[in-house]
Parts: sequence; structure tokens; C-alpha cells
Amino acid sequence: MLHVPTLAIVAVFVTTILGALLLLAWWRDRTSNALLWWGNGYLIGATSFALLSARGAIPDVFSIEMANTAVLLSYGFMFAGTRAFNGRETPFTALLVAPLIWLIAMQVPAVVADINLRIVVVTLCQCGFISLMVYEFWRERAEPLLSRWPTIIVLLTQMVVLSLRLPAVLLTPLTATHDFFRSPTFAVMAFSTLLYTITFAFLLLSMTKERGELRHKTAALVDPLTGLANRRAFLGSADEFMLRGGKGQQPLTVMLADLDRFKAVNDRFGHAIGDRVLQVFADTVMRTLRAGDLSGRLGGEEFAFLMSATSAAEAVRVAERIRTRFAEAARSVGGEAVGSTVSVGVATTNNPDARIEELMAAADQALYRAKAEGRNRVAVIDCDAIGHGGEAAPPIAPDAQVFALSALSRSAA
Repeated sequence: MLHVPTLAIVAVFVTTILGALLLLAWWRDRTSNALLWWGNGYLIGATSFALLSARGAIPDVFSIEMANTAVLLSYGFMFAGTRAFNGRETPFTALLVAPLIWLIAMQVPAVVADINLRIVVVTLCQCGFISLMVYEFWRERAEPLLSRWPTIIVLLTQMVVLSLRLPAVLLTPLTATHDFFRSPTFAVMAFSTLLYTITFAFLLLSMTKERGELRHKTAALVDPLTGLANRRAFLGSADEFMLRGGKGQQPLTVMLADLDRFKAVNDRFGHAIGDRVLQVFADTVMRTLRAGDLSGRLGGEEFAFLMSATSAAEAVRVAERIRTRFAEAARSVGGEAVGSTVSVGVATTNNPDARIEELMAAADQALYRAKAEGRNRVAVIDCDAIGHGGEAAPPIAPDAQVFALSALSRSAA
């Protein structure tokens, strides 16, 4: 048998300590107000549980009306914290809706006189808040946080447990209010709530920590100016990318792009405009490449792209789209007639054993050729038609369409 008064005291103190820990975590890292909302929600929840547990020892206005008002306000704070975790604000007035529903219900004599009706009203409001929290966590599921799904499962489990009270009070209505809060049934409910509050607090802290680690990892792998992968991330992902393409016997393409006369752009218009030009190019790339393609900024004004299942002819067409779209987008930047352009070197292969270093070296040769032939153009090298010495292998006839597209790009201004 669980000793109800002892369990109630433990629940109040544990919930208070967890609330204090959440507030301490917020105090140490104030990048998000989620922990602030959650911590205060736990403290309000501890107060509500203390009032509920004192049923019969204190006036009903405190142990019934104020206690359940605090319960629903606590759930509202937890919901607001969940929205804050996703970067969304919640008007404080929205948190008062459920408490007001409860207080209005308490003006109905039938509800005041019947604990079963009171349980129905409070339970429906609690389940409503939990369902909203589940939705908030689920809608941001693209963010890879390991604790996200366990949190959703815990919330759904708690909602099921709370929902079971509805058929229970409807099928076997309670009669003696004070006896219920001293009964084994209430002890089991208090124990399950205690387990839920501990588990939920742990998961909230875990998700917050995981997000911080993810942001640090992202900062180390993403170029902050353009939002593309940096050199380290691009090269680190390229081997695995090529391995997948090679296993599928798919053609592979590497492109190297270099903005033409970028130093002159910085010198003439300033680094702020130069940075904006880089962002315009990155935006052009992201709008042109497929979602599964790999792109990165190698440094300065040099970028690299890796594509699979793309023939040489298709790769040149993609490179041409990037070149023409960027020339159009960079004609005027920040109110200045910048007229920036880009040269692109393309290297393609059907060899499943090709290495990224070899493809990048070939793309670099193609880029050098594009620069030497006047810039603002695309040059292509078919690595399968190149001999070991770097000279074209005469016995292998390259694709005529690729040569035609390459010739067209070389003659473009």
C-alpha cells in the first residue's frame, strides 16, 4: 500500500526541484525562453498538487477552485514553453483560456456539487493542452533531436492515462470527495504523475542540450555567410556521396565555380556588397540544384557541387542555368550595378571507382580553361576520355552533344 500523504509530499518537493533545475538551466543559457516557461510551469504545478493534496484540510475554494486553476495554468505554461522551443511566441491571454473555462464551469451549481463533472472539465482541458504540445513537437520533426520522439511518446502516454479517467468517472461515479483523495486510486494516480513529471523534465533538458550540440556542430560544418556546407563538411560528405553513386553504377559530376573578378567587386563596391554577391550566388545554386545534390563553399569566392545520376550533357545544362541565372540576379546588387558573373568547370565520369580528388582536379582544369577563354562560361572535361597523363585519349570518342554544349559555353560572353 502506498502512503498517500508521504507520496503527496514527495511529489510536491520533486516537482519543485525539477522546476528549479529547469530555471537554473535557463539562467545558464538564455538563448531560448522555453526553459523559463517550463520551469515556471513546474513550480505552478507543484503548487497545484500541494493544494489538491490538502483537500479536506483547507477550504474548498483553495483545494478545488484555485488548485485546478493552477493545474491548467501549469499546462498552459508548458505549452507556451513548447512553442518557445520552436521559436514561436504565445500571447499570455491564450494561457488564460483553460483556467477561465474552469472558473466559468465552477459557476454552474451542478459542477460545484459533482466531483465527476469537475474531473471531466479539467481532464478535457489537460488533454487539449497535451495534444497541442504533441503537435508542436511533431511539426518540427525535421530537426534531428534524439529525444524528440520519446518526448512525444511520453506526452501521448500521459494523455491516454488522463483520458482513462473519463470513462471511469462516467461508468463508476465517485461519491465521497474527501475519501477519494485518501484512496489507493488517488495514490496510483499521484505516483504515475510523479513518474511523468520526472521523465518529462529529463527529456526537456535532454532536447535542449541536443539542440545546443546540434547548433555547435552545424556552426562547424556550415558556412555562416551563404548557408552552404563549408570546405570541411563538403569534402567529408563527398566520399560517402560518391560511394553511394558508385554502388548504383550512376554517373558522377563535380563542378567547381569561381566568381569572376571578385576582388575587383570588393575593391569597387565594398565588402558588404561582395558578401551580398556571394549570398546571391548561393541562393541561385540552391534554387537550381536538386535536393539530393551536394554543394559547398570551399573558400573565398570558390564553390563546389557534386551530383550523381547526371550525364555530362545534363551537367553542362545545369551549369549553364547556374551561370545565366546568377548573371541575371547579380546584374544589380544592393542598388549597385555590380554585373558579377561566374565561371564553372565541370568534370564527369561513369567510373564507379573514381575518387573525389581526381574529379575535383579535373574540374579545376576545366575551370582554369573557362577562365583562360574569357570567363563567364562553362567548360567540361569527360574524365572517362582522359588518359593517365592528363592528355585526351584518342581511341575514346567523347559524347558529341557534350562537346557541342561545351563549345557553346566557351563562345558565350
